[in-house]
Amino acid sequence: MDVLGLNKYDLNKYCAVLAAEFPFADELNSMARQSAAELAWTAIARFYDSCKKKVKGKKGFPKFKKNCRSVEYKTSGWALSENRKAITFRDKKGIGTLKLKGTYDLNFYNIKQIKRVRLDAVLMGIMPSLRLMLRLKLKLNRHYR
Repeated sequence: MDVLGLNKYDLNKYCAVLAAEFPFADELNSMARQSAAELAWTAIARFYDSCKKKVKGKKGFPKFKKNCRSVEYKTSGWALSENRKAITFRDKKGIGTLKLKGTYDLNFYNIKQIKRVRLDAVLMGIMPSLRLMLRLKLKLNRHYR
């Protein structure tokens, strides 16, 4: 962000450098790291666009979260079970296999239609230790042939 001429592809390349430098970044799948870089780039681009358009008021300088409780996998790093009732995450984080609950009928969709899998950890209740609910969001490409 401080370097002139930096673009979103440079951020994706920098993910590999960060993975070599920090062990917690190395534990994630490479596509999950690139997805986080894309989210950071959208915040940076939104800030500079509002500055260029001279939007009145606060510009919303990008604030990056320190404790992120979600991860987004693209086309690798996860696998659905044969009956499509469970999903297995294959990275060094050790998440493992999770049972899917919900109303999605995943047998209707081809696996190649699923473009992104987002895993959110949502704290429920007053105290964070009460309950941890994992939400799984699937981004489907409905125009797949």
